[in-house]
Amino acid sequence: MTLGLKDLYYSVITEGQDGTEEYGTPKKMAGAMTADLSISTADGNLYVDDALAITISEFANGTLKLGVDDLTPETTAEILGQTVDGNKVVWASGDDEPPYIAVGFRAKKTGGRYKYIWLLKCRAKVPAEKYETKGDSINIQTPEIELTIMRRTKDGNWKADYVGTPDSDTAATWFTAVPEKAENITTA
Repeated sequence: MTLGLKDLYYSVITEGQDGTEEYGTPKKMAGAMTADLSISTADGNLYVDDALAITISEFANGTLKLGVDDLTPETTAEILGQTVDGNKVVWASGDDEPPYIAVGFRAKKTGGRYKYIWLLKCRAKVPAEKYETKGDSINIQTPEIELTIMRRTKDGNWKADYVGTPDSDTAATWFTAVPEKAENITTA
């Protein structure tokens, strides 16, 4: 159970010399309103002697739809591969290539805990924009941006999440760098 959503960050990925992902310093993306995460799996079944013997389900890809209060022109340009000129005008081109990014946020849980999440490799799509004239009441328009989630090259991981209190060591550094797997691995 979650009770909220806050602290939406992104980190631009560059490709290392060995072809694996290297993360830049996380930056605040926008004020978070909604995060709708949906996952697609590749599934397979093996039938033996007229019965299901083995079933396999693996992560294929995912979609993250983010509702945000606003995206600054600089953030929009960076996550969509657009350019900003000396007058701070954002230029969108048919040749724009959005970079791969990691997206992190946290959702409040009961007992003073939060669920911290990083989606480790995503690519943003150009968001739809809606404009509406003011009438007798004001309807606030906010952007929604959709990202495709994929596995990262170096280890196949696509998500890291952690549940804990904000004063824990893991939570204290969650938005300063995209986390990497610790050496002491345990299985659930």
